[in-house]
Amino acid sequence: MQSQDIHEQQVLGAALIILGLSLGGAAAAAGLLAAEHMARTAAMCGPTLGHCVRCIAAGTLLLAAIGASGAGAWLLQSRRVLQRAE
Repeated sequence: MQSQDIHEQQVLGAALIILGLSLGGAAAAAGLLAAEHMARTAAMCGPTLGHCVRCIAAGTLLLAAIGASGAGAWLLQSRRVLQRAE
């Protein structure tokens, strides 16, 4: 791989990790809102009746955060392996 490609891969990996951290913060905020909503309306939203959009959004944001951070870490890790191979 050319050094420019390795640098671009490094920048992309770091950007994905930052995106994952941002999504993690959004997931935490959405989780707090969902927990507050479930506490207020326990008869309408919760594990026994199914979850609302707030609960699903919190879970989806968490999965997106894990995926973006994992992809960024993988890109940074594969860069180290390629540098050792050269």
